[in-house]
Amino acid sequence: MLPVFSPPVAASGTTLHIYLAGDGHPWRGRKISANPTGKTAIALELLRQDPTPALLLGRPCYYLTTLPANCRPELWTSARYSTAVVTSMQIALQQLLAEQQPQSLVLIGYSGGGVLALLLAREQTLPTTVITIASNLDTSAWTDHYGHLPLTGSLNPAEVIPGNAGFDQIHLSGDLDQIVPRPTIARYRERHPAAHYLHYEAFDHRCCWAQQWTGILATISDLTR
Repeated sequence: MLPVFSPPVAASGTTLHIYLAGDGHPWRGRKISANPTGKTAIALELLRQDPTPALLLGRPCYYLTTLPANCRPELWTSARYSTAVVTSMQIALQQLLAEQQPQSLVLIGYSGGGVLALLLAREQTLPTTVITIASNLDTSAWTDHYGHLPLTGSLNPAEVIPGNAGFDQIHLSGDLDQIVPRPTIARYRERHPAAHYLHYEAFDHRCCWAQQWTGILATISDLTR
């Protein structure tokens, strides 16, 4: 079972928000990290400000002090968005939904968590909305932009999410983001023109999502009414 984090108040209600964290630290310089969990937890900071019933669903091999033998490095490097990772998270998500019994689902992914949110949304039967925050929606364009190794074994939302995705999409980006520059998601935007794209002038990859999250949630709520 993957780690799940929730506020002290029980997560029950007609709508359930599921937060998905970013990639953490897959690499330490040119070496693969022994443990990919990052030092900061922006997704958890966002969850704590959310008035809607919410949970944070962990990723395979993250949030563990000691990694089990089946935590192969490719699960947080080249195959971080692979079918194996998505399937593992999908099983855990379905268990949560069976427990919580929501009527609708909102998947909220920060950075690489937004990629996983889109990949998980493909399999949902509940009315689903995906909110991505500073996310690399076209993983090939993203790695090409920086000359990084391709994410061999990973699924690319720009290639596997059809234009008629079957779920609502809201994508948030910061104009000052140098980790996921806006031009790298151009192909995804072309394929999904009906999605909402909200840009924040003074935001970068980390600032100021947590600081402004309450107001951003209010904006999203008005957008989806």
